[in-house]
Amino acid sequence: MIKRKDNPFISQFKTGSIDAYKILFNQFYRPLCLFANKYVLDLDVAEDIVQELFIKFWEQRDNIFLDTSLKSYLFQSVRNECLNYLKHQKVEAKYKLHVMNASSDVFFQDKLEEEEVNILIYNAIQTLPPRCKQIFELSRFEGKSFEEIAQVLSISKNTVKNQLVSSLKYIRQVLEKNEILLLTTLVSRFL
Repeated sequence: MIKRKDNPFISQFKTGSIDAYKILFNQFYRPLCLFANKYVLDLDVAEDIVQELFIKFWEQRDNIFLDTSLKSYLFQSVRNECLNYLKHQKVEAKYKLHVMNASSDVFFQDKLEEEEVNILIYNAIQTLPPRCKQIFELSRFEGKSFEEIAQVLSISKNTVKNQLVSSLKYIRQVLEKNEILLLTTLVSRFL
């Protein structure tokens, strides 16, 4: 409870006087914001802290016990709220750093695994029979259609299709042999 019989203003505030609240707000808001800004170094945040304090002070006016002056109480309350804010900011920053590190570790691991798979695929392509390799490269690296490859190599479109199917089957076998389990999306992204 607010107690301080030597101050009639406190008694008025305790009974819910809006006028007393306005006087309190007008007298202390700006100085408390400047005080809070010294801690948080951001005037918008300082104003938010002070506004929240005034709301809390009004809502809990029946439960507040003043054993010091009102001014001391308000400044001490703002100081405590600022320290709580800074403590929370420190926890948030620590968490964000942890998330970034975890994300970068996962990203690095994913990239490493992807690179290993790419090397295996490249090596598998290099071991394809010459004609099969040529058809595969024309299709996947140069983006040529079955018909275009058939014309360039003077072979049937069906032969091109069969050679590509054989190439892909061989590459999958190489990957399985190396115990690499790939998602269809990873294979389709490269191939």
